[in-house]
Amino acid sequence: MLSLVPERGRPLNAENPTGGIYQATFGNGRGLITYLLLADQDRVDVLQVTWIDLDDSR
Repeated sequence: MLSLVPERGRPLNAENPTGGIYQATFGNGRGLITYLLLADQDRVDVLQVTWIDLDDSR
């Protein structure tokens, strides 16, 4: 998804929507990727990946 349509994520800072840092959910909303979009360089840098495990069987 990030390599095809990186602009699909939500801006991290709503007051600065063109600031270049975005977030996108994945895994039915259980994961969150925070990434830096450098459109002029055709580059996406992943800054953080968070996964929430809701398995209560442990």
